[in-house]
Amino acid sequence: MAEQSILKIYDDEQLEQLLKNLNRQYGNSEYDNSKHQLSFFEKQSISIRLPFSFTYLNHTLNSSNFLIILIHSGAAALAYSEEVQIVEHKMVKAYMVRQKQGKSQIKHLKTKGKSKAGSRVRLAGTDHFFEEINEKIAEWDEYFEIDKIAISCNKTLQPYFFNRPDAALNKDDDRLFKIPKHIQEANYDNLTSIHNYLISAELKFDDSNKEFITNLISEIDNE
Repeated sequence: MAEQSILKIYDDEQLEQLLKNLNRQYGNSEYDNSKHQLSFFEKQSISIRLPFSFTYLNHTLNSSNFLIILIHSGAAALAYSEEVQIVEHKMVKAYMVRQKQGKSQIKHLKTKGKSKAGSRVRLAGTDHFFEEINEKIAEWDEYFEIDKIAISCNKTLQPYFFNRPDAALNKDDDRLFKIPKHIQEANYDNLTSIHNYLISAELKFDDSNKEFITNLISEIDNE
């Protein structure tokens, strides 16, 4: 199997010209909404993950707004971005970690199943934690036009986020995009790092196409 390379693209004009040239070269591309990615029919080894600052409709890039949701045990980092700019963000904390074991109360109950006084306090904190997250997302979704939603939330916590009476999002919402990166903590630094990742494009190609891609980029830069 050929080695794969990834080229990041931040310049919107360069991206638009690259898409035009690839479509002209290969005629058609296939768009995968779940990955926000284009693959080219005759060159399946070439694909482009599009920036979240754009939607893709009828072979055209259109400006878009999106949310970022990072949820870990006891911490969440949320942001609303208009095109490439974070307009609002919110950090949410909760008392839901058992201090000695360093394990969230949710995970502890899945293995032990007992609830003492401290456990009940932590569970109440957990409920308020997800209530606050959903409240902010619902507020943004009501007042802004949200085209995409990028999320990082482990499987243990997902039921507590989605399966609530006040859940702001359905797990089958077609705007949802699972962030394909491991995120150690839900904090502001990681929030801005993921935002920078999402507003870039990623051109992925097998090294067997490296000369072709290099020449294509060179042609765009010289136009």
